[in-house]
Amino acid sequence: MPRKLIPPLLKGRTTRSVSLTEAGHAFLTRIQPLLEQLDLAFSEIGRAPSDTAATLRLNVPPSAISLVITPILKEFLRAYPDINVDVMAENSLVDIASKGYDAGIRYDNVLTQDMVAIPLVTNMRFCIVAAPAYLEGKAIPEHPRDLLAHECTNYRSADTNALYRWEFQKGDERIRIAVAGRIATNDNDLLLQSAFDGFGFSYLQYRAAEPHIRAGRLVSALDDWVPRAALYLYYYNPGGMPRKLRAFIDFARARLK
Repeated sequence: MPRKLIPPLLKGRTTRSVSLTEAGHAFLTRIQPLLEQLDLAFSEIGRAPSDTAATLRLNVPPSAISLVITPILKEFLRAYPDINVDVMAENSLVDIASKGYDAGIRYDNVLTQDMVAIPLVTNMRFCIVAAPAYLEGKAIPEHPRDLLAHECTNYRSADTNALYRWEFQKGDERIRIAVAGRIATNDNDLLLQSAFDGFGFSYLQYRAAEPHIRAGRLVSALDDWVPRAALYLYYYNPGGMPRKLRAFIDFARARLK
């Protein structure tokens, strides 16, 4: 635009001050929102020199929240004030890439080969438990096959709709048992409650059942047969790991057992 068409914006220039014309005030009012947006953009760039400033989106099974997220979340957020954490609790093994998640956390028996998997919690203990009232007049199982004579609460996969076959190992012997019972669910709280209510044995995380075993509200069986498991963080790696995810992995592995 030719300079002669631009209205004068300044008036009253002296060696001590400069004041705006009426057109200058109107012009400043028009461009003020643009200046504020520009200032915000520069501010956001300045707050993220480490390239970690962002929201970390994680997909986690409900049973793993207390094992992985709860123990470290407070410390992690304090250590990385520029990272927000968005956690979705879900049992299904979702396609994290298409759903917009940075990573997922799952047990080792559901991971597929097209994912990069990093162990977060290893040597995780499980147990087989039932209520004392259920066991009255019944023999406590000494071998996994003895469970075939008992009621059990099944775990049903949200992905395949199949019932989980209980896994056992002792020495070189490995066994998978298809148990039977009146209840099937993918909710761990219901598995625990079903054991309390006398519907037979449930296959649970030892951490969830331990206080009830110690208090005598549940009885464990086949302890030397139940294998250990692990929780893995998994992600797709088409273009390298983002720093926000690397920060979380390093922080979690340093604090989780």
